[in-house]
Amino acid sequence: MKRILSITNHYPTDAAPGNSPCIQREHHALRRLGYQVEVLFIDGERSKLNYLKAMWDVFWRAQIKGQFDLIHAYYGYCGVVARMQTRRPVIVTFRGSDVLSWRERPLSWLVARCVSRVIVRTEEMRRVLGLPAAHIIACGVDMDVFKPADRAAARRALGLPAAAPLVLFPYDPQRPMKRYDLVEAAAALLKSEFPDLQILSIYDKSHETVAQYMNACDALVMASDYEGAPAAVREAMACNLPVVSVDVGDVAAIIQDTEGCYVCERTAADIAAHLRKVLHERRRTTGRQRMAELDVSKTAGSLVGIYQELLFTGKFEYEHNA
Repeated sequence: MKRILSITNHYPTDAAPGNSPCIQREHHALRRLGYQVEVLFIDGERSKLNYLKAMWDVFWRAQIKGQFDLIHAYYGYCGVVARMQTRRPVIVTFRGSDVLSWRERPLSWLVARCVSRVIVRTEEMRRVLGLPAAHIIACGVDMDVFKPADRAAARRALGLPAAAPLVLFPYDPQRPMKRYDLVEAAAALLKSEFPDLQILSIYDKSHETVAQYMNACDALVMASDYEGAPAAVREAMACNLPVVSVDVGDVAAIIQDTEGCYVCERTAADIAAHLRKVLHERRRTTGRQRMAELDVSKTAGSLVGIYQELLFTGKFEYEHNA
């Protein structure tokens, strides 16, 4: 059984079950495919010294003791940690802000040229990194968790009002780049028409809880300044929840031609105009049909293809078709 060390600075914990559970689901899928996956979670928010500790851990266990066959890092900073050894091939999955944020981009640009293979979430990220050879693999959706369910039953289970229009904002409102201010302004424009309208901000929750909220709400709204391939949009589509989003990341490609889902301008007025359509209709979409190819088991299979190429051909160098 091939041994994979997965390094990440975002991972679900008991205190924060909503901290990138999509990575955890990916690991579960890889284990089902026969890989032994060990997770090195770097809690960088608690202390930046944890990155230094992780560097020593990787050097000792991978370089000196040779405990792993391959190292897969998620996020640019974790790629630096993974590169503290040269004995095993390194894959880095860039997740979005590590490439699209101008503060983090220079480090990610360098890391991408020091590893065996690069994975990005979107064509935009590949273009920004300047690596045409980078693999595009979006985070997969757990279709067994994110699936349509009765809206009234979901509201009762969560203690939400039975009739009020409910719009889901899937991020922490305190994160400026997620633009909750625009969503608030859009809601204010709709208050006279929908006096009971509520914007529900859901984050740091388990996948199961998020799925319940998606089935309870009438729409998901996104107004971010930048995104990679937002998992929340895919999960909403899998639940047949209408999506109103600005043109960010790969959202337009994901929701295209899905009736009841809209791409809008990054203004409160246009967000409000498209939410108004959804809230008047209050219908579900057929978005789940588009998500079949993004089931986590299939995206994990794409990872396995890259793993096998590295492990069985021995070609560890990265081909920079830049």
